[in-house]
Amino acid sequence: MARYPPDAPLVRTRFSYRTYPAETKFLKKVMVAGMSKLILPLICLMSLLAAAGEQEREHRKFHLVIGHGGLVLLAGTPEGFALAADGSSFNADGTVSLADKLMAVGKRGALALGGTVAIQDPVGRAVRQEVNVSRMAAAWLAAHPETDIDTASRELNAAIADTLAKFYATRDPGADAGKYQFELIFAGFAAGQPKTLRTRYYLPKVKGGKARTESIAVAVKPGEVLAFGPERVKEELLRGKSNALKTFKAEAPVKKFRESAAPGTFSLQDYIELFDVILRAAESEEGKKLESSGAIVTPTNAFATVTAGEGFAWKKR
Repeated sequence: MARYPPDAPLVRTRFSYRTYPAETKFLKKVMVAGMSKLILPLICLMSLLAAAGEQEREHRKFHLVIGHGGLVLLAGTPEGFALAADGSSFNADGTVSLADKLMAVGKRGALALGGTVAIQDPVGRAVRQEVNVSRMAAAWLAAHPETDIDTASRELNAAIADTLAKFYATRDPGADAGKYQFELIFAGFAAGQPKTLRTRYYLPKVKGGKARTESIAVAVKPGEVLAFGPERVKEELLRGKSNALKTFKAEAPVKKFRESAAPGTFSLQDYIELFDVILRAAESEEGKKLESSGAIVTPTNAFATVTAGEGFAWKKR
Protein backbone atom coordinates (compact mmCIF):
# COMPACT_ATOMS: atom_id res chain seq x y z
CA MET A 1 0.00 0.00 0.00
CA ALA A 2 1.46 3.36 -1.07
CA ARG A 3 2.07 6.27 1.34
CA TYR A 4 1.68 9.93 0.45
CA PRO A 5 4.25 11.28 0.77
CA PRO A 6 6.36 8.08 0.74
CA ASP A 7 8.45 9.06 3.81
CA ALA A 8 5.43 9.84 6.06
CA PRO A 9 5.15 7.67 9.23
CA LEU A 10 2.49 4.98 9.20
CA VAL A 11 -0.28 5.68 11.79
CA ARG A 12 -3.20 3.29 12.29
CA THR A 13 -6.66 4.75 11.74
CA ARG A 14 -10.05 3.09 11.61
CA PHE A 15 -10.24 2.80 7.84
CA SER A 16 -6.63 2.84 6.58
CA TYR A 17 -3.03 3.27 7.50
CA ARG A 18 -2.53 6.53 5.57
CA THR A 19 -1.78 9.80 7.38
CA TYR A 20 0.47 12.81 7.35
CA PRO A 21 3.16 13.76 9.84
CA ALA A 22 1.53 17.04 10.85
CA GLU A 23 -1.76 15.32 11.63
CA THR A 24 -0.40 12.60 13.88
CA LYS A 25 -0.20 14.61 17.11
CA PHE A 26 -3.43 16.36 16.27
CA LEU A 27 -5.35 13.09 15.89
CA LYS A 28 -4.05 11.81 19.22
CA LYS A 29 -5.22 14.99 20.97
CA VAL A 30 -8.61 14.70 19.31
CA MET A 31 -9.00 11.06 20.39
CA VAL A 32 -8.06 11.82 24.01
CA ALA A 33 -10.34 14.83 24.13
CA GLY A 34 -13.19 12.85 22.57
CA MET A 35 -12.83 10.01 25.05
CA SER A 36 -12.78 12.50 27.94
CA LYS A 37 -15.98 14.08 26.71
CA LEU A 38 -17.57 10.63 26.45
CA ILE A 39 -16.35 9.20 29.75
CA LEU A 40 -17.34 12.17 31.90
CA PRO A 41 -21.05 12.01 30.97
CA LEU A 42 -20.98 8.22 31.45
CA ILE A 43 -19.57 8.60 34.94
CA CYS A 44 -22.21 11.18 35.80
CA LEU A 45 -24.95 8.94 34.40
CA MET A 46 -23.74 5.92 36.38
CA SER A 47 -23.63 8.00 39.57
CA LEU A 48 -27.18 9.19 39.03
CA LEU A 49 -28.38 5.62 38.39
CA ALA A 50 -26.62 4.38 41.52
CA ALA A 51 -28.18 7.14 43.61
CA ALA A 52 -31.59 6.40 42.14
CA GLY A 53 -31.12 2.73 42.97
CA GLU A 54 -30.26 3.50 46.56
CA GLN A 55 -33.27 5.80 46.82
CA GLU A 56 -35.51 3.11 45.37
CA ARG A 57 -34.21 0.53 47.81
CA GLU A 58 -34.72 2.95 50.66
CA HIS A 59 -38.34 3.69 49.82
CA ARG A 60 -39.38 0.35 48.36
CA LYS A 61 -42.18 -1.42 50.23
CA PHE A 62 -40.56 -4.68 51.22
CA HIS A 63 -42.93 -7.53 51.87
CA LEU A 64 -42.23 -8.81 55.36
CA VAL A 65 -42.37 -12.55 55.85
CA ILE A 66 -44.77 -13.45 58.63
CA GLY A 67 -45.16 -17.19 58.98
CA HIS A 68 -48.33 -18.70 60.31
CA GLY A 69 -47.61 -19.92 63.82
CA GLY A 70 -48.05 -23.39 65.23
CA LEU A 71 -50.18 -24.76 68.03
CA VAL A 72 -50.14 -24.14 71.80
CA LEU A 73 -52.42 -25.99 74.24
CA LEU A 74 -53.39 -25.09 77.81
CA ALA A 75 -55.63 -26.88 80.31
CA GLY A 76 -56.58 -26.19 83.89
CA THR A 77 -56.96 -28.80 86.62
CA PRO A 78 -57.45 -28.67 90.40
CA GLU A 79 -53.68 -29.25 90.67
CA GLY A 80 -52.58 -26.51 88.31
CA PHE A 81 -51.88 -26.14 84.60
CA ALA A 82 -50.85 -28.44 81.78
CA LEU A 83 -49.21 -26.89 78.71
CA ALA A 84 -47.89 -28.07 75.36
CA ALA A 85 -46.48 -26.45 72.23
CA ASP A 86 -45.07 -27.49 68.90
CA GLY A 87 -41.65 -26.25 67.77
CA SER A 88 -42.20 -24.62 64.37
CA SER A 89 -40.93 -21.25 63.16
CA PHE A 90 -41.41 -20.21 59.53
CA ASN A 91 -38.45 -18.47 57.83
CA ALA A 92 -38.30 -15.92 55.02
CA ASP A 93 -36.60 -18.40 52.69
CA GLY A 94 -39.49 -20.84 52.99
CA THR A 95 -37.85 -23.20 55.45
CA VAL A 96 -39.10 -24.14 58.89
CA SER A 97 -36.79 -24.06 61.90
CA LEU A 98 -37.17 -24.94 65.56
CA ALA A 99 -38.27 -22.36 68.11
CA ASP A 100 -38.85 -22.43 71.85
CA LYS A 101 -42.54 -21.71 72.50
CA LEU A 102 -42.79 -23.05 76.02
CA MET A 103 -40.54 -21.72 78.81
CA ALA A 104 -40.27 -21.64 82.58
CA VAL A 105 -41.01 -18.33 84.30
CA GLY A 106 -39.20 -18.27 87.59
CA LYS A 107 -40.08 -21.27 89.78
CA ARG A 108 -43.87 -21.26 89.59
CA GLY A 109 -44.81 -19.98 86.19
CA ALA A 110 -44.78 -20.80 82.50
CA LEU A 111 -44.80 -18.80 79.28
CA ALA A 112 -46.29 -20.15 76.06
CA LEU A 113 -46.09 -18.29 72.75
CA GLY A 114 -49.09 -18.51 70.49
CA GLY A 115 -49.18 -17.46 66.85
CA THR A 116 -46.13 -16.18 64.97
CA VAL A 117 -42.83 -16.16 66.85
CA ALA A 118 -40.72 -14.39 64.19
CA ILE A 119 -41.35 -11.52 61.75
CA GLN A 120 -38.56 -11.32 59.17
CA ASP A 121 -37.38 -9.08 56.36
CA PRO A 122 -37.40 -10.76 52.93
CA VAL A 123 -34.33 -12.61 51.71
CA GLY A 124 -33.66 -10.03 48.97
CA ARG A 125 -33.20 -7.08 51.30
CA ALA A 126 -29.60 -5.86 51.61
CA VAL A 127 -29.68 -5.62 55.43
CA ARG A 128 -32.15 -8.04 56.98
CA GLN A 129 -33.64 -7.85 60.45
CA GLU A 130 -36.32 -9.66 62.38
CA VAL A 131 -38.44 -9.48 65.50
CA ASN A 132 -37.99 -12.88 67.14
CA VAL A 133 -40.30 -13.05 70.13
CA SER A 134 -39.08 -16.51 71.12
CA ARG A 135 -35.43 -15.42 71.40
CA MET A 136 -36.34 -12.20 73.19
CA ALA A 137 -38.38 -14.07 75.78
CA ALA A 138 -35.77 -16.79 76.28
CA ALA A 139 -33.00 -14.21 76.81
CA TRP A 140 -35.04 -12.14 79.27
CA LEU A 141 -36.16 -15.16 81.31
CA ALA A 142 -32.62 -16.55 81.45
CA ALA A 143 -31.45 -13.21 82.86
CA HIS A 144 -34.23 -13.15 85.48
CA PRO A 145 -34.44 -16.67 86.95
CA GLU A 146 -36.24 -15.53 90.11
CA THR A 147 -39.01 -13.59 88.37
CA ASP A 148 -42.76 -14.14 88.70
CA ILE A 149 -45.45 -14.12 86.01
CA ASP A 150 -46.68 -10.61 86.84
CA THR A 151 -43.22 -9.06 86.55
CA ALA A 152 -42.32 -11.10 83.49
CA SER A 153 -45.54 -10.16 81.75
CA ARG A 154 -45.05 -6.45 82.42
CA GLU A 155 -41.36 -6.28 81.48
CA LEU A 156 -41.43 -8.58 78.48
CA ASN A 157 -44.48 -6.95 76.94
CA ALA A 158 -42.86 -3.53 77.31
CA ALA A 159 -39.68 -4.75 75.60
CA ILE A 160 -41.58 -6.42 72.77
CA ALA A 161 -43.78 -3.38 72.14
CA ASP A 162 -40.69 -1.16 71.97
CA THR A 163 -38.94 -3.55 69.55
CA LEU A 164 -41.97 -3.70 67.28
CA ALA A 165 -42.24 0.11 67.23
CA LYS A 166 -38.60 0.43 66.13
CA PHE A 167 -38.97 -2.32 63.54
CA TYR A 168 -42.08 -0.86 61.91
CA ALA A 169 -40.78 2.70 62.03
CA THR A 170 -39.11 1.96 58.68
CA ARG A 171 -41.39 -0.77 57.35
CA ASP A 172 -44.86 -0.98 55.86
CA PRO A 173 -46.85 -3.83 57.47
CA GLY A 174 -48.45 -4.52 54.09
CA ALA A 175 -51.30 -7.01 53.82
CA ASP A 176 -50.99 -7.98 57.49
CA ALA A 177 -51.60 -4.42 58.71
CA GLY A 178 -53.79 -4.42 61.81
CA LYS A 179 -54.03 -8.22 61.95
CA TYR A 180 -53.44 -10.47 64.94
CA GLN A 181 -49.98 -12.06 64.91
CA PHE A 182 -49.02 -13.55 68.24
CA GLU A 183 -49.67 -13.61 71.96
CA LEU A 184 -47.89 -14.20 75.23
CA ILE A 185 -49.67 -16.65 77.56
CA PHE A 186 -48.49 -16.72 81.16
CA ALA A 187 -49.78 -19.40 83.53
CA GLY A 188 -48.69 -20.03 87.08
CA PHE A 189 -49.20 -19.21 90.71
CA ALA A 190 -49.10 -15.85 92.50
CA ALA A 191 -49.51 -15.79 96.28
CA GLY A 192 -50.48 -19.45 96.08
CA GLN A 193 -53.37 -18.84 93.68
CA PRO A 194 -53.58 -20.01 90.03
CA LYS A 195 -53.39 -17.19 87.53
CA THR A 196 -53.23 -16.66 83.77
CA LEU A 197 -52.23 -13.54 81.85
CA ARG A 198 -52.58 -13.17 78.11
CA THR A 199 -51.46 -10.35 75.81
CA ARG A 200 -52.45 -10.43 72.16
CA TYR A 201 -50.53 -8.42 69.55
CA TYR A 202 -51.92 -6.85 66.38
CA LEU A 203 -49.58 -5.33 63.81
CA PRO A 204 -49.49 -1.56 63.16
CA LYS A 205 -51.89 -0.32 60.51
CA VAL A 206 -49.31 1.90 58.82
CA LYS A 207 -45.57 2.44 58.63
CA GLY A 208 -44.42 4.16 61.80
CA GLY A 209 -47.49 3.07 63.72
CA LYS A 210 -47.62 1.12 66.95
CA ALA A 211 -48.74 -2.45 67.46
CA ARG A 212 -52.08 -2.75 69.24
CA THR A 213 -52.22 -5.01 72.27
CA GLU A 214 -55.13 -6.65 74.03
CA SER A 215 -54.78 -7.89 77.61
CA ILE A 216 -56.89 -10.85 78.73
CA ALA A 217 -56.99 -12.00 82.35
CA VAL A 218 -59.51 -14.83 82.46
CA ALA A 219 -59.20 -17.84 84.74
CA VAL A 220 -58.84 -21.24 83.08
CA LYS A 221 -61.39 -23.49 84.71
CA PRO A 222 -60.62 -27.13 85.53
CA GLY A 223 -61.45 -29.28 82.52
CA GLU A 224 -61.16 -26.37 80.08
CA VAL A 225 -58.83 -26.93 77.12
CA LEU A 226 -57.65 -23.85 75.22
CA ALA A 227 -55.91 -23.95 71.84
CA PHE A 228 -53.88 -21.03 70.48
CA GLY A 229 -53.48 -21.57 66.76
CA PRO A 230 -55.38 -23.88 64.40
CA GLU A 231 -58.28 -25.40 66.33
CA ARG A 232 -60.00 -27.71 63.87
CA VAL A 233 -57.94 -30.76 64.74
CA LYS A 234 -58.45 -30.23 68.47
CA GLU A 235 -62.20 -29.70 68.08
CA GLU A 236 -62.59 -32.71 65.80
CA LEU A 237 -60.68 -34.97 68.17
CA LEU A 238 -62.50 -33.88 71.32
CA ARG A 239 -66.03 -33.28 70.02
CA GLY A 240 -66.21 -34.10 66.30
CA LYS A 241 -68.63 -36.66 64.92
CA SER A 242 -67.17 -37.23 61.45
CA ASN A 243 -64.85 -40.04 60.40
CA ALA A 244 -61.92 -37.66 60.21
CA LEU A 245 -58.87 -38.50 62.33
CA LYS A 246 -60.44 -41.81 63.39
CA THR A 247 -57.05 -43.39 64.08
CA PHE A 248 -56.23 -40.65 66.57
CA LYS A 249 -59.73 -40.74 68.04
CA ALA A 250 -59.15 -44.39 68.84
CA GLU A 251 -56.17 -43.61 71.08
CA ALA A 252 -56.81 -44.01 74.81
CA PRO A 253 -56.32 -40.35 75.93
CA VAL A 254 -58.83 -39.09 73.34
CA LYS A 255 -61.34 -41.86 74.06
CA LYS A 256 -61.11 -41.12 77.77
CA PHE A 257 -61.84 -37.44 77.25
CA ARG A 258 -64.70 -38.03 74.80
CA GLU A 259 -66.36 -40.58 77.08
CA SER A 260 -65.86 -38.65 80.31
CA ALA A 261 -68.66 -36.63 81.85
CA ALA A 262 -66.27 -34.77 84.15
CA PRO A 263 -62.99 -33.79 82.41
CA GLY A 264 -62.45 -31.34 85.25
CA THR A 265 -61.32 -34.28 87.35
CA PHE A 266 -58.55 -35.25 84.94
CA SER A 267 -54.98 -35.24 86.23
CA LEU A 268 -52.21 -33.12 84.74
CA GLN A 269 -50.69 -36.25 83.21
CA ASP A 270 -54.04 -37.06 81.57
CA TYR A 271 -53.87 -33.73 79.76
CA ILE A 272 -50.21 -34.15 78.83
CA GLU A 273 -51.08 -37.43 77.13
CA LEU A 274 -54.11 -35.86 75.46
CA PHE A 275 -52.01 -32.93 74.19
CA ASP A 276 -49.53 -35.37 72.72
CA VAL A 277 -52.25 -36.93 70.57
CA ILE A 278 -53.63 -33.54 69.50
CA LEU A 279 -50.21 -32.29 68.39
CA ARG A 280 -49.37 -35.49 66.53
CA ALA A 281 -52.75 -35.34 64.78
CA ALA A 282 -52.18 -31.69 63.79
CA GLU A 283 -48.74 -32.61 62.42
CA SER A 284 -50.07 -35.57 60.39
CA GLU A 285 -50.94 -35.34 56.71
CA GLU A 286 -54.60 -35.89 57.54
CA GLY A 287 -54.49 -33.09 60.08
CA LYS A 288 -52.86 -30.72 57.61
CA LYS A 289 -55.66 -31.39 55.13
CA LEU A 290 -58.30 -30.74 57.78
CA GLU A 291 -56.86 -27.32 58.62
CA SER A 292 -57.30 -24.48 56.13
CA SER A 293 -55.49 -21.65 57.94
CA GLY A 294 -52.07 -22.45 56.49
CA ALA A 295 -50.60 -22.77 59.97
CA ILE A 296 -47.43 -24.82 60.23
CA VAL A 297 -47.37 -27.31 63.11
CA THR A 298 -44.19 -29.40 63.40
CA PRO A 299 -42.14 -31.19 66.09
CA THR A 300 -40.25 -31.05 68.36
CA ASN A 301 -43.14 -30.82 70.82
CA ALA A 302 -42.72 -29.66 74.42
CA PHE A 303 -44.84 -30.48 77.48
CA ALA A 304 -44.87 -28.98 80.97
CA THR A 305 -46.97 -28.57 84.10
CA VAL A 306 -47.16 -25.88 86.78
CA THR A 307 -48.40 -26.60 90.30
CA ALA A 308 -48.29 -24.71 93.58
CA GLY A 309 -46.10 -27.35 95.17
CA GLU A 310 -43.76 -28.58 92.44
CA GLY A 311 -43.75 -25.40 90.41
CA PHE A 312 -42.73 -25.61 86.76
CA ALA A 313 -41.78 -29.07 85.55
CA TRP A 314 -41.00 -30.48 82.09
CA LYS A 315 -42.99 -33.59 81.28
CA LYS A 316 -42.67 -36.47 78.89
CA ARG A 317 -45.68 -37.54 76.93
